[in-house]
Amino acid sequence: MSTIEATERQVAVTYGAPHKVIHPVWVRVTHWINALAMLIMIGSGWQIYNAAPLFGFTFPRQIALGNWLAGALLWHFAAMWILMINGLVYLVLGFVTGRFRRKLFPIWPSEVVRDLMAALRGKTQRTYPFSTLLIESGCSTP
Repeated sequence: MSTIEATERQVAVTYGAPHKVIHPVWVRVTHWINALAMLIMIGSGWQIYNAAPLFGFTFPRQIALGNWLAGALLWHFAAMWILMINGLVYLVLGFVTGRFRRKLFPIWPSEVVRDLMAALRGKTQRTYPFSTLLIESGCSTP
């Protein structure tokens, strides 16, 4: 079998396979909102630092958010409230949908110790869909 045929087969297997949703939409949306809020907090935090630098450097104004100390504080507190409200939405939806009960409980100390030891050894029980597809199709990973 030529390399081109193997690649075509790999693409067919990869794109033809059903997509398994690991996290519901609301989890993904709340996490992306958190990521955006954190970027705002970092950018405004750099501007807050620039107002009274403790060390011998400052952050470039092009990447600092707020243009002056009060403006940076406004951005910083706005992002804080976004994180707070988004966290509450995440908690409420986690309890209402039963996701926390299914994913987190019951947690037994022996399971925590087992998972911790496996993680320290690098032997976690995770499956990676793309790697599984490559193995099932007979293609090797790079």
